[in-house]
Amino acid sequence: MRLLRAIPRLLPTAAVIATILLATTACGTTTTTSPTTSAAAPGPDALASANGPVKVTLWHGLGGSAGAAFQAAVDAFNAANSGKIQAEAVFQGSYADTLAKYTSAIRDQSTPSVLISSDITTGFLHDAGQTVPAQALAAANPGDLSLDTLRPAARNYYSADGALLAVPLNTSMPLLYVNNALLAKAGVKQSSLGTLDGVAAAARAVHAASPDVAGIVQPFDGWWFEQLTAGAGEQYCGPDNGRTGNGATSLSLGGATQRAAFATMAGLYTDGVGLNTGTNGNDALSAFSAGRVAMMLNSSGSIGGLKAAGTTGYTALPYPLSGPAESSGALIGGAAMWVSGPGHDPAEQVASWKLVSYLASAGVQEAFSQASGYAPINTAVDSSPTEQAFLAANPAYATLSKQFAATPATPATSGCLSGAMTGIRANVVSAMQSAFSGATPLQDALDSAQKAADITIASYRQQAGR
Repeated sequence: MRLLRAIPRLLPTAAVIATILLATTACGTTTTTSPTTSAAAPGPDALASANGPVKVTLWHGLGGSAGAAFQAAVDAFNAANSGKIQAEAVFQGSYADTLAKYTSAIRDQSTPSVLISSDITTGFLHDAGQTVPAQALAAANPGDLSLDTLRPAARNYYSADGALLAVPLNTSMPLLYVNNALLAKAGVKQSSLGTLDGVAAAARAVHAASPDVAGIVQPFDGWWFEQLTAGAGEQYCGPDNGRTGNGATSLSLGGATQRAAFATMAGLYTDGVGLNTGTNGNDALSAFSAGRVAMMLNSSGSIGGLKAAGTTGYTALPYPLSGPAESSGALIGGAAMWVSGPGHDPAEQVASWKLVSYLASAGVQEAFSQASGYAPINTAVDSSPTEQAFLAANPAYATLSKQFAATPATPATSGCLSGAMTGIRANVVSAMQSAFSGATPLQDALDSAQKAADITIASYRQQAGR
């Protein structure tokens, strides 16, 4: 599982999107910058009338244990649909590599039947208009996946204008990892760590009790500043976090609770309480595992990393909030499954939807989750006796499961939907690194990030014709 929440280096730029849209229009391919307004999706009759097995190609970037578990699920699907559907899963490298190949495939009109792509690419894929919305496919094929079984927080993230664009496959969330002994030495009770203020106070107490130990560490990539915003119950971009109408038009860094959360974290670093290990989540994990820091904010993927490192004596707790529990929460990470539209006949689209439905089913999600460490996205998994036994034996995974189920589906927890997210993250990370190091006052850094990101968004929208 990937621990590093890095910005994909090959994410398409606004100019690439403009080229794709022009090329597909010139070639006579139906393209729209609002997939949720696409025509009705094909239904079961399209597959029933197909001659011979329908081939489905699926591109993904899952490696390691997740990749092995995923391939096992695809093999089981093929066995169950022998003579009707033949799915081929093709590993394309990292998520960034996969998306780079997909953008080339759009231009060449050779896209796969199904694409598994990371969370940050949602805005681009929405704008490129090359997929059939999951909402439409589910409506046209009621005998397959029921969208009501998907966790609200996951559905919320991959939706626009109230319609689901893609079906989540593997989902991670941020957690707070604490060194039990170091907290006990400082007299900190874990019950005080449900809020960001409580975590900040604990970090200072630990550092005061053990000056050679940092209080807290977190990666410095853009996902974490978005987490601070969602945890404050604030929206990261406007209007409506880009989820309605014509998408995001600006970054939102002016919320009072949001800025207070940024100030709380920045203060820990400028006061020497926080440990700066850069943008790589693996470096933060190494520091925590070595006992150099008492608390770590990191992806749920770190559970597997800590196990591999032989780390003991720690507890995984929910991500701390600074806003009201009913409207605040952690954002998800991971990837989702997108069914291609233009260039793919109705039978292939329905066969693709059956594959997606199978991969999102409760039994497959339970097995995949336990093998890969991701959270299951199907709520029916919760009532499985074998899942309950697994969670009882793995308390860190139980924390992740409870947090995922408890996260409210609100505008704040949907995250910002924008094809310009790569540029936005670059703008914010640069400014925040300067502020957290003490080189720039926080207010100036936030204002600078806001201005730079708004220019990035405007440029993207102009290039993409939005």
